[in-house]
Amino acid sequence: MKLRSMLCACLIWLGTANINAQSCCTGGGSSCCSAGGGCSILPELDKHIIGLNYSYSLYNTTTYPGMNMNMNGMDMSMLGPGVPTKGTMNTLQLFGRFNLPKRFQLSVSLPVSFLKEASSESTQRSAGLGDMSVMAFYSIFNPAKCASKKSSHQLRIGIGVKAPTGKFSMTSDGLFTTDLQLGTGSVDFLFNVNYTYRYRKFGVNVLSSYKKNFENKYHYQFGDNAGGGLNLFYVFNLPKGFTLTPKVGSTYNHIFYNVYDKQFLTGTGGDVLRATAGFDIYYKHFALSTSVAPVLLSISNWAGEPVPILSYEIGFFYSF
Repeated sequence: MKLRSMLCACLIWLGTANINAQSCCTGGGSSCCSAGGGCSILPELDKHIIGLNYSYSLYNTTTYPGMNMNMNGMDMSMLGPGVPTKGTMNTLQLFGRFNLPKRFQLSVSLPVSFLKEASSESTQRSAGLGDMSVMAFYSIFNPAKCASKKSSHQLRIGIGVKAPTGKFSMTSDGLFTTDLQLGTGSVDFLFNVNYTYRYRKFGVNVLSSYKKNFENKYHYQFGDNAGGGLNLFYVFNLPKGFTLTPKVGSTYNHIFYNVYDKQFLTGTGGDVLRATAGFDIYYKHFALSTSVAPVLLSISNWAGEPVPILSYEIGFFYSF
């Protein structure tokens, strides 16, 4: 069994301009999503929104048949050669965003994940409910709508909490019982700042986020996650009331060291840079959002960490 930042179906911080409130952690990394929090540009920000989002992530890793480990640092020795392993994560996420009085919004996301790691020697699977998150947002600029005939901008700040509804398990010696964890086992806090500027049909969206993790009952604490993203978009008005919004951009995440019994595990954490491309389609009260995010750069602090390759997502939403 290997100790690493973990592949988890953690849900994130993202809160809402992008409607898929999921943040999947691949090897401790998180991808900016589309509907729960900050990469997609939804019109009618004064409306309630409910929806369902599907995401897929692909990564490579190395499985070792065993290891000796000193949890007080990086004293790790592998038992036997590593086996190349491919991993996938499929997540369905239920998302809702609800408007409250005085420029406030509340977003809720609930994921269900299906995780798999397969090598020439074995296959591991894990499936179930992930960690639920709730975020409150306050609109500072232009609280009603993020669009006008010429120029407009909007700034929102958010704070939230992630509940340990996903399963997490660990042995008494500090090793995961499985590398495919559905949650972190801890109550964590989420912070989000989202800015959108639009001039006529062109716009830019900037997101920054921070996920503060805390220790769970096993005295294990996953590393904090700091991230940001930039998206450029253009609005096409199509016949019969349809609107098409293509978008391109990038996201970056830095994952700090994990901590066990107050000791930093310097073989965990790292950095992930992704490119993003996709489009949104709107028709009356309905929206379809999809994007793909290939990894441009992945830096891990240990060779056994998962290396993310590609992620994809698609969501369908209804406003009322």
